[in-house]
Amino acid sequence: MVRPHKERRIEKLPPLTHYKPVGVPLHEIDEMILTIEEMEAIRLADIEQLDQAAAADSMEISRPTFHRIVNLAHQKIASALWQGQALRVDGGKFRIARQCQTDLSHCFCLNCTHKCTVPHAAGECCHDLLSCPTCQNFTASREKD
Repeated sequence: MVRPHKERRIEKLPPLTHYKPVGVPLHEIDEMILTIEEMEAIRLADIEQLDQAAAADSMEISRPTFHRIVNLAHQKIASALWQGQALRVDGGKFRIARQCQTDLSHCFCLNCTHKCTVPHAAGECCHDLLSCPTCQNFTASREKD
């Protein structure tokens, strides 16, 4: 019997969840799914440029596990780019490291003006946290108090 995967620790959710070739409708191309923890591994290794030991510590996993995750993510990204597929960041088994839910902010959609109250930490933008429940647009702004 296979041991269940532990939750991987991530700093925050990625700002975008879909990437696709320009000029091709999404319904006409295949999607490659990248998990949230694979995206976090890419962020730590390629953007933050941490070595594998530091990145593994940040995600609270072993170095060999980090190595497997980042290699699989690189393979998926390269395959999607080479084959002209869309990339969708979705799923996985993770937990967000710093979830401050004490600050409630009033946000509104710039597209349809829908208003909502969202818990998030100071310095985070509303559009980093949600899409509008009414129009599914990712354009949100914090209401001035």
